[in-house]
Amino acid sequence: AGREFPTDVKEQLMLSIEVEDAHVGDKVKAYTPKIRNDIMLLLSGKKASDLAPKEGKEKLASEIRELINGILAPGSKNKSDGPVMEVLFTSFIIQ
Repeated sequence: AGREFPTDVKEQLMLSIEVEDAHVGDKVKAYTPKIRNDIMLLLSGKKASDLAPKEGKEKLASEIRELINGILAPGSKNKSDGPVMEVLFTSFIIQ
């Protein structure tokens, strides 16, 4: 199940997430405002020059995945192993 989260802090970002099962998609919908807010806060601490290279985008995708997993599974010790398996950028515009 995918869900798009448009943000426009200094970048325009559209992303989808791959989750373990459809039930997680419902939980994502319930937490969408917090997820959006936390992604925007994360982006506000980034420089465009850090996000321009491929490695910067990969690091951001990993940070977003851990952020969302922390929201959806707050008791989990390892945020990399939560219900969100992957974050995929569908649009990434740095302005």
